[in-house]
This record gives sequence, C-alpha cells and structure tokens, in this order.
Amino acid sequence: MLYKNSKAKVQINGKLSDSFDIETGVMQGEITSPMLFNILFDFVIRKVIDEASAAGVKFSYGSNDFFHGSREKYENFNVLALLYADDLVAMCETTDDLEKFIRSFEKITQKFDLTMSVKKTCIMTLQQLKEDQHGKVLKGQEVNHPNININIRNQKIETFDSFTYLRCTITRDQRQDTELEIRLAKAAREFNMLRYSIWHRKSVSIVSRLRVFRACVLPVLLYGSEVWSLTITQERRITSFYTRCLRTIIGVNLGDRMSNDKLLKITE
Repeated sequence: MLYKNSKAKVQINGKLSDSFDIETGVMQGEITSPMLFNILFDFVIRKVIDEASAAGVKFSYGSNDFFHGSREKYENFNVLALLYADDLVAMCETTDDLEKFIRSFEKITQKFDLTMSVKKTCIMTLQQLKEDQHGKVLKGQEVNHPNININIRNQKIETFDSFTYLRCTITRDQRQDTELEIRLAKAAREFNMLRYSIWHRKSVSIVSRLRVFRACVLPVLLYGSEVWSLTITQERRITSFYTRCLRTIIGVNLGDRMSNDKLLKITE
C-alpha cells in the first residue's frame, strides 16, 4: 500500500537508516479510507440483517469440540454473516433465508452507492447425507436440494461445488482434500524456487536455510490450518512433504538411511 510522497526507514541492528522515498506500490488514497469503508460496510450489513430477518446457521460453543452431550455445558449461537474488508459470506439454513438476505443486500447497498458484483458472487450448498429412521447416517445417499435460482440485475447467481474465501478453498463435502492439495502444491512451488539459490548453495549455513524454510515455506503450507480436521492419511502426506524438505535442506537423501527421528533432532 502506498500513499503519495511517502517515506520509509529500515531498522538494522536496532538502528534506523536514513529515510528514502517509496516510489512503487498500489495507490490507495488517503490513509483513513479503509477504516471509513469498514465503518460504512458494518452499518450496511446491520441494516441488511435487520431487514432480511434470517437466523443464520446454529453453532455450539463448549469445552472441547463441536459435539456436546446433555451433561456438558455449552452455548448455542447463530452465525449469519462473515466479513473481512469487502468480502462477505452469508450462511443460511434455507433457500428462502438466503434469497431474502441477497435481495436485502442488493437493495440496501444500492441505496448507499455500493454495488454487489454478481459475477464474483456464488452459491454453495453443503453436502448432507440421508438418515434412517433410527438417525443413522446412510453413506453415499445424499439429500437432494432444490435448484437455487436467484437473479440480480438480470444475472443469475451461479451455484458451485467449491469456492475460495480469504485464500482458503471450501468444498461442499466439507473435506480438506482439495485445500490440502492446493497448500502442498503452493508450498512445493515456493520450496523449489529456492532450491538452487538457498538449499543447494554451500555458502548458506543449515541454520540459515532452516530459518528461510520457516519464514517462506511453512506459512504457505500451513495457511488456514487452524480450522483443518485431518485424517491420518492426510497428516502423513503433510509429514512426508515436511521431511522431504528437511532432507533436501541438510543435504541427505533416502539412500543415506537417516531415520525421521534423527532428522528432526538434527534440524530441531
């Protein structure tokens, strides 16, 4: 982010350098503009929620996980809208609630000179499996949801099986396979970009290589991992990628017959 006539200093060993001009970047206007937009958008969303009268999706907050027995202490609460800057996700129990929310959103944003991008808007229904008379889930038998047909300004809002929100891919089956594939591919690309400039350069110490790895590769691999719910197979894939990276960094291969325990001990 760059503002006109901006200057900066760099801190080196606790001391600041001489100031220099910032000449490249994205012009965003006056520095208070993002704060003013957040205030306006929050005001607009409150108006939308009041008019739409949609309850949202029920969550339970308790001691350890999302399932709570009758003897556990927990609280139920509803979540309707997730907001980050100008990105919005609305979560509804029914198609009617979703349509009411979207139409109220379109009406009120237009009133305040904001325009919803229909091309960037999508709908996704979560996969729901059928249950028998005893409440047992029937694997492979999905509940059929009606087709959702919502048109805004003569444009239909398309329905997808997945979408990306804040760089995380969310799929209707609620599994992590797709997101994990993307994370591993991006992390592998970042790792390979540094292969000859860092990992294979003898003048760079192993300690420095590991610092670069932690700073440049791990954040790409583990972005959004706070909400992952992984299977053992998926955990093994991450572990396999991680140990392969460490072997490359310290210069050993599978033929050297170094155990993972020793590898992790060496690299701390």
